[in-house]
Amino acid sequence: MARLREAPMGYKTILVHCNDRHRLPRLLDPAMTLCSTFSAHLVGVSVTPPIAVIGAGMPGTPQLIVLDEHAKAYQAENPAMKAAFERAAYAQNVTAEWREEDAGNSTVARAMMRQARTADLVIALQSVTDRKGSFDLDIPDRLALECGRPVLIIPNKGTQQVTPRHIVIGWTDRREATRAVFDALPLLQRADKVTVVEVDPKPGQEALESRTAICLALSRHGVTSDGEIAASHRGNIGDTLLACCERTQADLLVMGCYGHSRLHEFVLGGATRHLLAGMTLPVLMSH
Repeated sequence: MARLREAPMGYKTILVHCNDRHRLPRLLDPAMTLCSTFSAHLVGVSVTPPIAVIGAGMPGTPQLIVLDEHAKAYQAENPAMKAAFERAAYAQNVTAEWREEDAGNSTVARAMMRQARTADLVIALQSVTDRKGSFDLDIPDRLALECGRPVLIIPNKGTQQVTPRHIVIGWTDRREATRAVFDALPLLQRADKVTVVEVDPKPGQEALESRTAICLALSRHGVTSDGEIAASHRGNIGDTLLACCERTQADLLVMGCYGHSRLHEFVLGGATRHLLAGMTLPVLMSH
């Protein structure tokens, strides 16, 4: 009996975190491409940051000062962002909807989590460090760690190609890497080349078997991949993966997002933090 080839998987609901009018085109271009590729519904979400309330006067007095300039300035940008979003969707014939939310007494991150958890794929911009309020508004790391959905992070510089020809998978025998691989299957199935890279693997047969097993698992989904190992420089795994992507001219990196919980907050691992700071190609992360 002839084997039936598995139909490629797809993302059917794609959510984009729209939070910067000036960088929005860099976010919308790949989002529209993916929606066209997968016939997906696009959701654009803009969350107004919370206002700051500080005490004034003597301790114990009810006098408060409300600092809402940042929130007002952000809200003033919403009409322009919405118009750009709708124009891009119309031009690409993409079904889309725009949502606006106010963080209120919460945070932008928590508001975005609620929105993101019903999407197949979340797209966000790489953080910037010299933008006012970026700590509250640019949250790709928190989305990747906490929303439970794969997050495609678009770099501020470099390539933004998201129908990749060559994908590098940063592999390790851990839950996060496993989730990232299978969350990326719709893209892996469309790539011309997939390279599974393990940085600083533990010596022995077990590591080889792990790489072999993931390559075999991918082959059953119609994905042909090659496995290789790489040695890091001073233990910097993130920079090593980026260097591998540059050397092989890869246009997408797939990897787990590593972090740990500390005082009820997620804290990025060192490799993930370095990679997110230095990335120059799209990175799909899962936790």
